[in-house]
Amino acid sequence: MGDDSEWMKLPIDQKCEHKIWKARLNGYEEALKLFQKIEDEKSPEWGKYLGLIKKFVTDSNAVAQLKGLEAALAFIENAQVAGKTTGEVVSGVVGKVFNQPKARAKELGTDICLMYIEIEKAEVVQDELIKGLDNKNPKIVVACIETLRKALCEFGSKIITLKPVVKVLPKLFESREKAVRDEAKLLAVEIYRWIRDALRTPLQNINSVQLKELEEEWVKLPNAAPKQTRFLRSQQDLKAKFEQQQAAGGDEADGDDDEVEAAPVDPYELLEAVEILSKLPKDFYEKIEAKKWQERKEALEAVEALTKNPKLESGDYGDLVRALKKVIGKDANVMLVAMAAKCLAGLATGLRKKFGTYAGHGVPTILEKFKEKKPQVVQALQEAIDAVFLTTSLQNISEDVLSMMDNKNPSIKQQASLFLARSFRHCTPSMLPKSVLKPFCAAFLKQVNDSAPEVRDAAFEALGTAMKVVGEKAVNPFLADVDKLKLDKIKECADKVELVGKKGGGGGEKKEKPAAKAPPHVEAPAKPSGPPKKAAPAAGPPKKGKPASTPSAKSKKASDTKEIVETELSPDVCEEKAAAVLPASCMQLLDSGNWKERLASMEEFQRAVEQMDKSEMPCQALVKMLAKKPGWKETNFQVMQMKLHIVGLIAQKGSFSKTSALVVLDGLVDKIGDVKCGSNAKEALTAIGEAYSLPWTAEQVVSMAFTQKNPKNQAETLSWLANAMKEFGFAGINVKAFINNVKTALGATNPAVRTSAITLLGVMYLYMGAPLRMFFEDEKPALLSQIDAEFEKMQGQSPPAPIRGTKKAGAEEEGDAAEEEEVDGGAGDIMDLLPRTNISDKITSDMVSKISDKNWKIRKEGLDEVAAVISEAKFIQANIGELPMALKGRLNDSNKLLVQQALNILQQIATAMGPSLKQHVKNLGIPVITVLGDSKPNVRAAAWSTLNAWVEQTGMKEWLEGEDLSEELKKENPFLRQEMLGWLAEKLPTLHTVPADLMLCVPHLYACLEDRSGDVRKKAQDALPTFMMHLGYEKMSKATGKLKASGRSNELSAALTPLVSVT
Repeated sequence: MGDDSEWMKLPIDQKCEHKIWKARLNGYEEALKLFQKIEDEKSPEWGKYLGLIKKFVTDSNAVAQLKGLEAALAFIENAQVAGKTTGEVVSGVVGKVFNQPKARAKELGTDICLMYIEIEKAEVVQDELIKGLDNKNPKIVVACIETLRKALCEFGSKIITLKPVVKVLPKLFESREKAVRDEAKLLAVEIYRWIRDALRTPLQNINSVQLKELEEEWVKLPNAAPKQTRFLRSQQDLKAKFEQQQAAGGDEADGDDDEVEAAPVDPYELLEAVEILSKLPKDFYEKIEAKKWQERKEALEAVEALTKNPKLESGDYGDLVRALKKVIGKDANVMLVAMAAKCLAGLATGLRKKFGTYAGHGVPTILEKFKEKKPQVVQALQEAIDAVFLTTSLQNISEDVLSMMDNKNPSIKQQASLFLARSFRHCTPSMLPKSVLKPFCAAFLKQVNDSAPEVRDAAFEALGTAMKVVGEKAVNPFLADVDKLKLDKIKECADKVELVGKKGGGGGEKKEKPAAKAPPHVEAPAKPSGPPKKAAPAAGPPKKGKPASTPSAKSKKASDTKEIVETELSPDVCEEKAAAVLPASCMQLLDSGNWKERLASMEEFQRAVEQMDKSEMPCQALVKMLAKKPGWKETNFQVMQMKLHIVGLIAQKGSFSKTSALVVLDGLVDKIGDVKCGSNAKEALTAIGEAYSLPWTAEQVVSMAFTQKNPKNQAETLSWLANAMKEFGFAGINVKAFINNVKTALGATNPAVRTSAITLLGVMYLYMGAPLRMFFEDEKPALLSQIDAEFEKMQGQSPPAPIRGTKKAGAEEEGDAAEEEEVDGGAGDIMDLLPRTNISDKITSDMVSKISDKNWKIRKEGLDEVAAVISEAKFIQANIGELPMALKGRLNDSNKLLVQQALNILQQIATAMGPSLKQHVKNLGIPVITVLGDSKPNVRAAAWSTLNAWVEQTGMKEWLEGEDLSEELKKENPFLRQEMLGWLAEKLPTLHTVPADLMLCVPHLYACLEDRSGDVRKKAQDALPTFMMHLGYEKMSKATGKLKASGRSNELSAALTPLVSVT
């Protein structure tokens, strides 16, 4: 009793550490009472027990341990600091509680694990439980499996990460212990509840008897989706909603409770990636080039076996893809072509988005090989190109596909259209903006008139699929010239189309892998970072590649929707309609030989038009009466002035159509240069532009003026257009068409024409900025200096706000704002209008082999040749052959001079290629970021310049998508980390939205905050608020829970709190 009296006087925390088990038991009992009494979760009292909780659960005395477990559970439930103890306590539970014979101890151990999950420590708990599965004691293994199963059952697959659990399942089914196998079976059934058939592939190789038993259990499960029943502390709103639903009668609100339901799981994510490049036969590249087809077949069989792995480790597959591409393109043995296509499909399916780097190389070769008609070859090629498509985007391969649609071979044309039809099924409306759809529709419309029926049918199917995806309204503007029979056929095809993973419209579709490849894959398309913002029209000359108000998809849509369609009327019908609204005397004197009578007739005509209502005004009939002999050849200027004025009146007051406009435009252009009638003609043109559409009117007028060869008319037309652009704004203007006419005007012998052309260029410069000059760099120096002088005048000026054409367009645009925001963007980029050269043919295999030669001098020679090709072409298309792979190799060249030369060439490419550069971000842009880790400052500076040149053309979205950026930041290179973090801190604040993949960088950002290098730590601190402004405090704080250092996560979480007000 003396001993008892000694320890009974001790404080609670000291009792809990006492050598005597009774003292510890008493300490645990008192601690339990204390923990239940403390109301403040932040009380300093909790801190006394932080280092003791592990001892609570690992007590050597079974009786004391039970009470210690109860106290530990109370501590975890009530103390804010409890999360710091997660790793050590759960590890103690696994090692010292799950092996106990008492069921109560195991039950409390499980409750502790689940409580840690509730306080946001699911990953740490899961890691410790999975470690416990390797324990030699089967009791511990069974308890760990059971705890994982309960956690999944209560918290669901959103909280419990299934990939590591599924990875160990097959091993558990191989256990010698029946209890382990039985518990593994229950876990597999629980996992199946949440992810359904996604579990089949990872378990396809377990014992057939076990698989059959699982199948029997799976069939018994209800079809209703399971729901989370226990919630994290941060999910209290969901908890309240769930409790309300339960109180209201269970499943009544099923349809509204989407947030509680688990998201569909991609089976691909549950698989372990397999590394295959090192497993290729050592003589593969020799055999694939062998003369004997049997040897080439052996090489392909080896690759085919490796590519059957459903998930492949990322790596440099450039040489392998080139070898397969060569077989597909050039091998005479069609059986080998089919095998190579299957291998390529396997690579694309196994690598997914990581294959996107190589997609551009394979698509043209596969499409060209569709000239082969053997069914097995065609099927293999179809599977290959479909798999490749899922790794990239339509924008990236559009040029290659469009070029093949002009091929003379009907099989190639047919298969290109069928490929697009299949691809469209995987798209959402936002993935098919006007800028992408327009050129494809133009190509399809050519093919619907093809002599080969299979080509026509394929084009109809593709058009129908596009219509199904984006809707009739979006496609109809491209089908204006299609007759009713063909339009009905397109609609019929659209009705038959079934979109992949369609859920009733919008952009929520999922992408599926080709059926030829396991596992059955469902992949969500990369989410766009948001609709691009339109530059303000009054912001001065915009920066390069970002025009202020270019012919955007939105403005074109407005023009299309307000178009008035009118069939051409015969002269008799026109006369009859005009006679119904005009005085008889007016009709009789229209073609009188006496100019005074004609003038009187015009006066009556004008009065009648002024008094007419819009609904009763037959515009076409009236303008045809004005064009009646002598029409636009009227010799009396007074009569002609009145005619031109009446045309303007009709355009202003009536429903003026394109048909009506075409009746009068030629006459107006003919009089625009007339001293007495020119101003009336210009007013009439402006009225038509406002009534119908300035872009169309201007294009017709300029074209007619330069057909007439009258320099006065040409000069005045350009003068009118310059003024009209200021009044109407630049929206919808066909820049390319005008530039061709301006170039003609600049070469005119008449100085007035040249002066008007330069003035027009000055107005266009207000809207287009510096890129406009690129169109005229080939002009004579004297002329170019005049153009530069005009541009200089416009520097710093803002384009005037439109005063015409805005009201009518506004009403039409209002209803379609959301859709138009999706399609607006790339279509309006001036850089897209530049004439570009396809240099892929000039990038020869000899040049590529030179760039990869062992001798640095030959490598330099190859790079020099590439630079010369790009300089000569000036502006290039996106297809640059095998150059990306070759240049990528030079970015890690041992010779730093060649690294710098490669970077300079990449800068050249950025300027020459423009916005199409986006498709090369993954295969060439990301390697530039790697160079930022170079130890030499001059190399890093060159990489910086190149990176900025690329981002100027591409924007940031493509750089932030995927895992590439996080993989770079993961590298423990202080130069790379500080340069990257500085770059992100600079760029992120300029973005409105970012891809969700930015979250992948956060763990590495936190690691950089503890980096050895002070520069890296400083850059990480600078970048932290810029990440939070996009990701939010909740996500950033939650990510601290994944840090392994026990105290660091709470320190970081506390450090983030002051940033909330800043962001």
